[in-house]
Amino acid sequence: MDNYLDNMDLVQVYKKLDLELSKINPGCDACGTCCHFDKYGHELYASTIEVDYILENVEIPPFNPDQRTCPFLVEGKCTIRDYRALGCRVFFCNPDYKDTSYEIYDRYYKIIKGIADRKQIEWRYAPMTELLAMQKA
Repeated sequence: MDNYLDNMDLVQVYKKLDLELSKINPGCDACGTCCHFDKYGHELYASTIEVDYILENVEIPPFNPDQRTCPFLVEGKCTIRDYRALGCRVFFCNPDYKDTSYEIYDRYYKIIKGIADRKQIEWRYAPMTELLAMQKA
């Protein structure tokens, strides 16, 4: 990594988010459906600070960025659950929480962006597989 990253800030944000989500209980059965981007019709975006955090804790498995499936999905399970990005954390299969998901994402995105700005960490916001592929190159 080119930039110094104090993970404790991001870890604290994720802990705060997890606590907030536990109170509304949108439900997640860890089925991995959301990791199949084409099937769900979405793209998982992440920031460089989030991808750096993932890479400091796990190794990137071989993957094809055009495959449209999260490379950390193995046998239907997320292999980076503790380190997953904000977009993963607030993607709820339950459609009743769609508006809540957007509101929470927006709020925490701004917090994470603030950490990067404060620490002068390069900010890039792009599809997570694109950022991962750049790191593998």
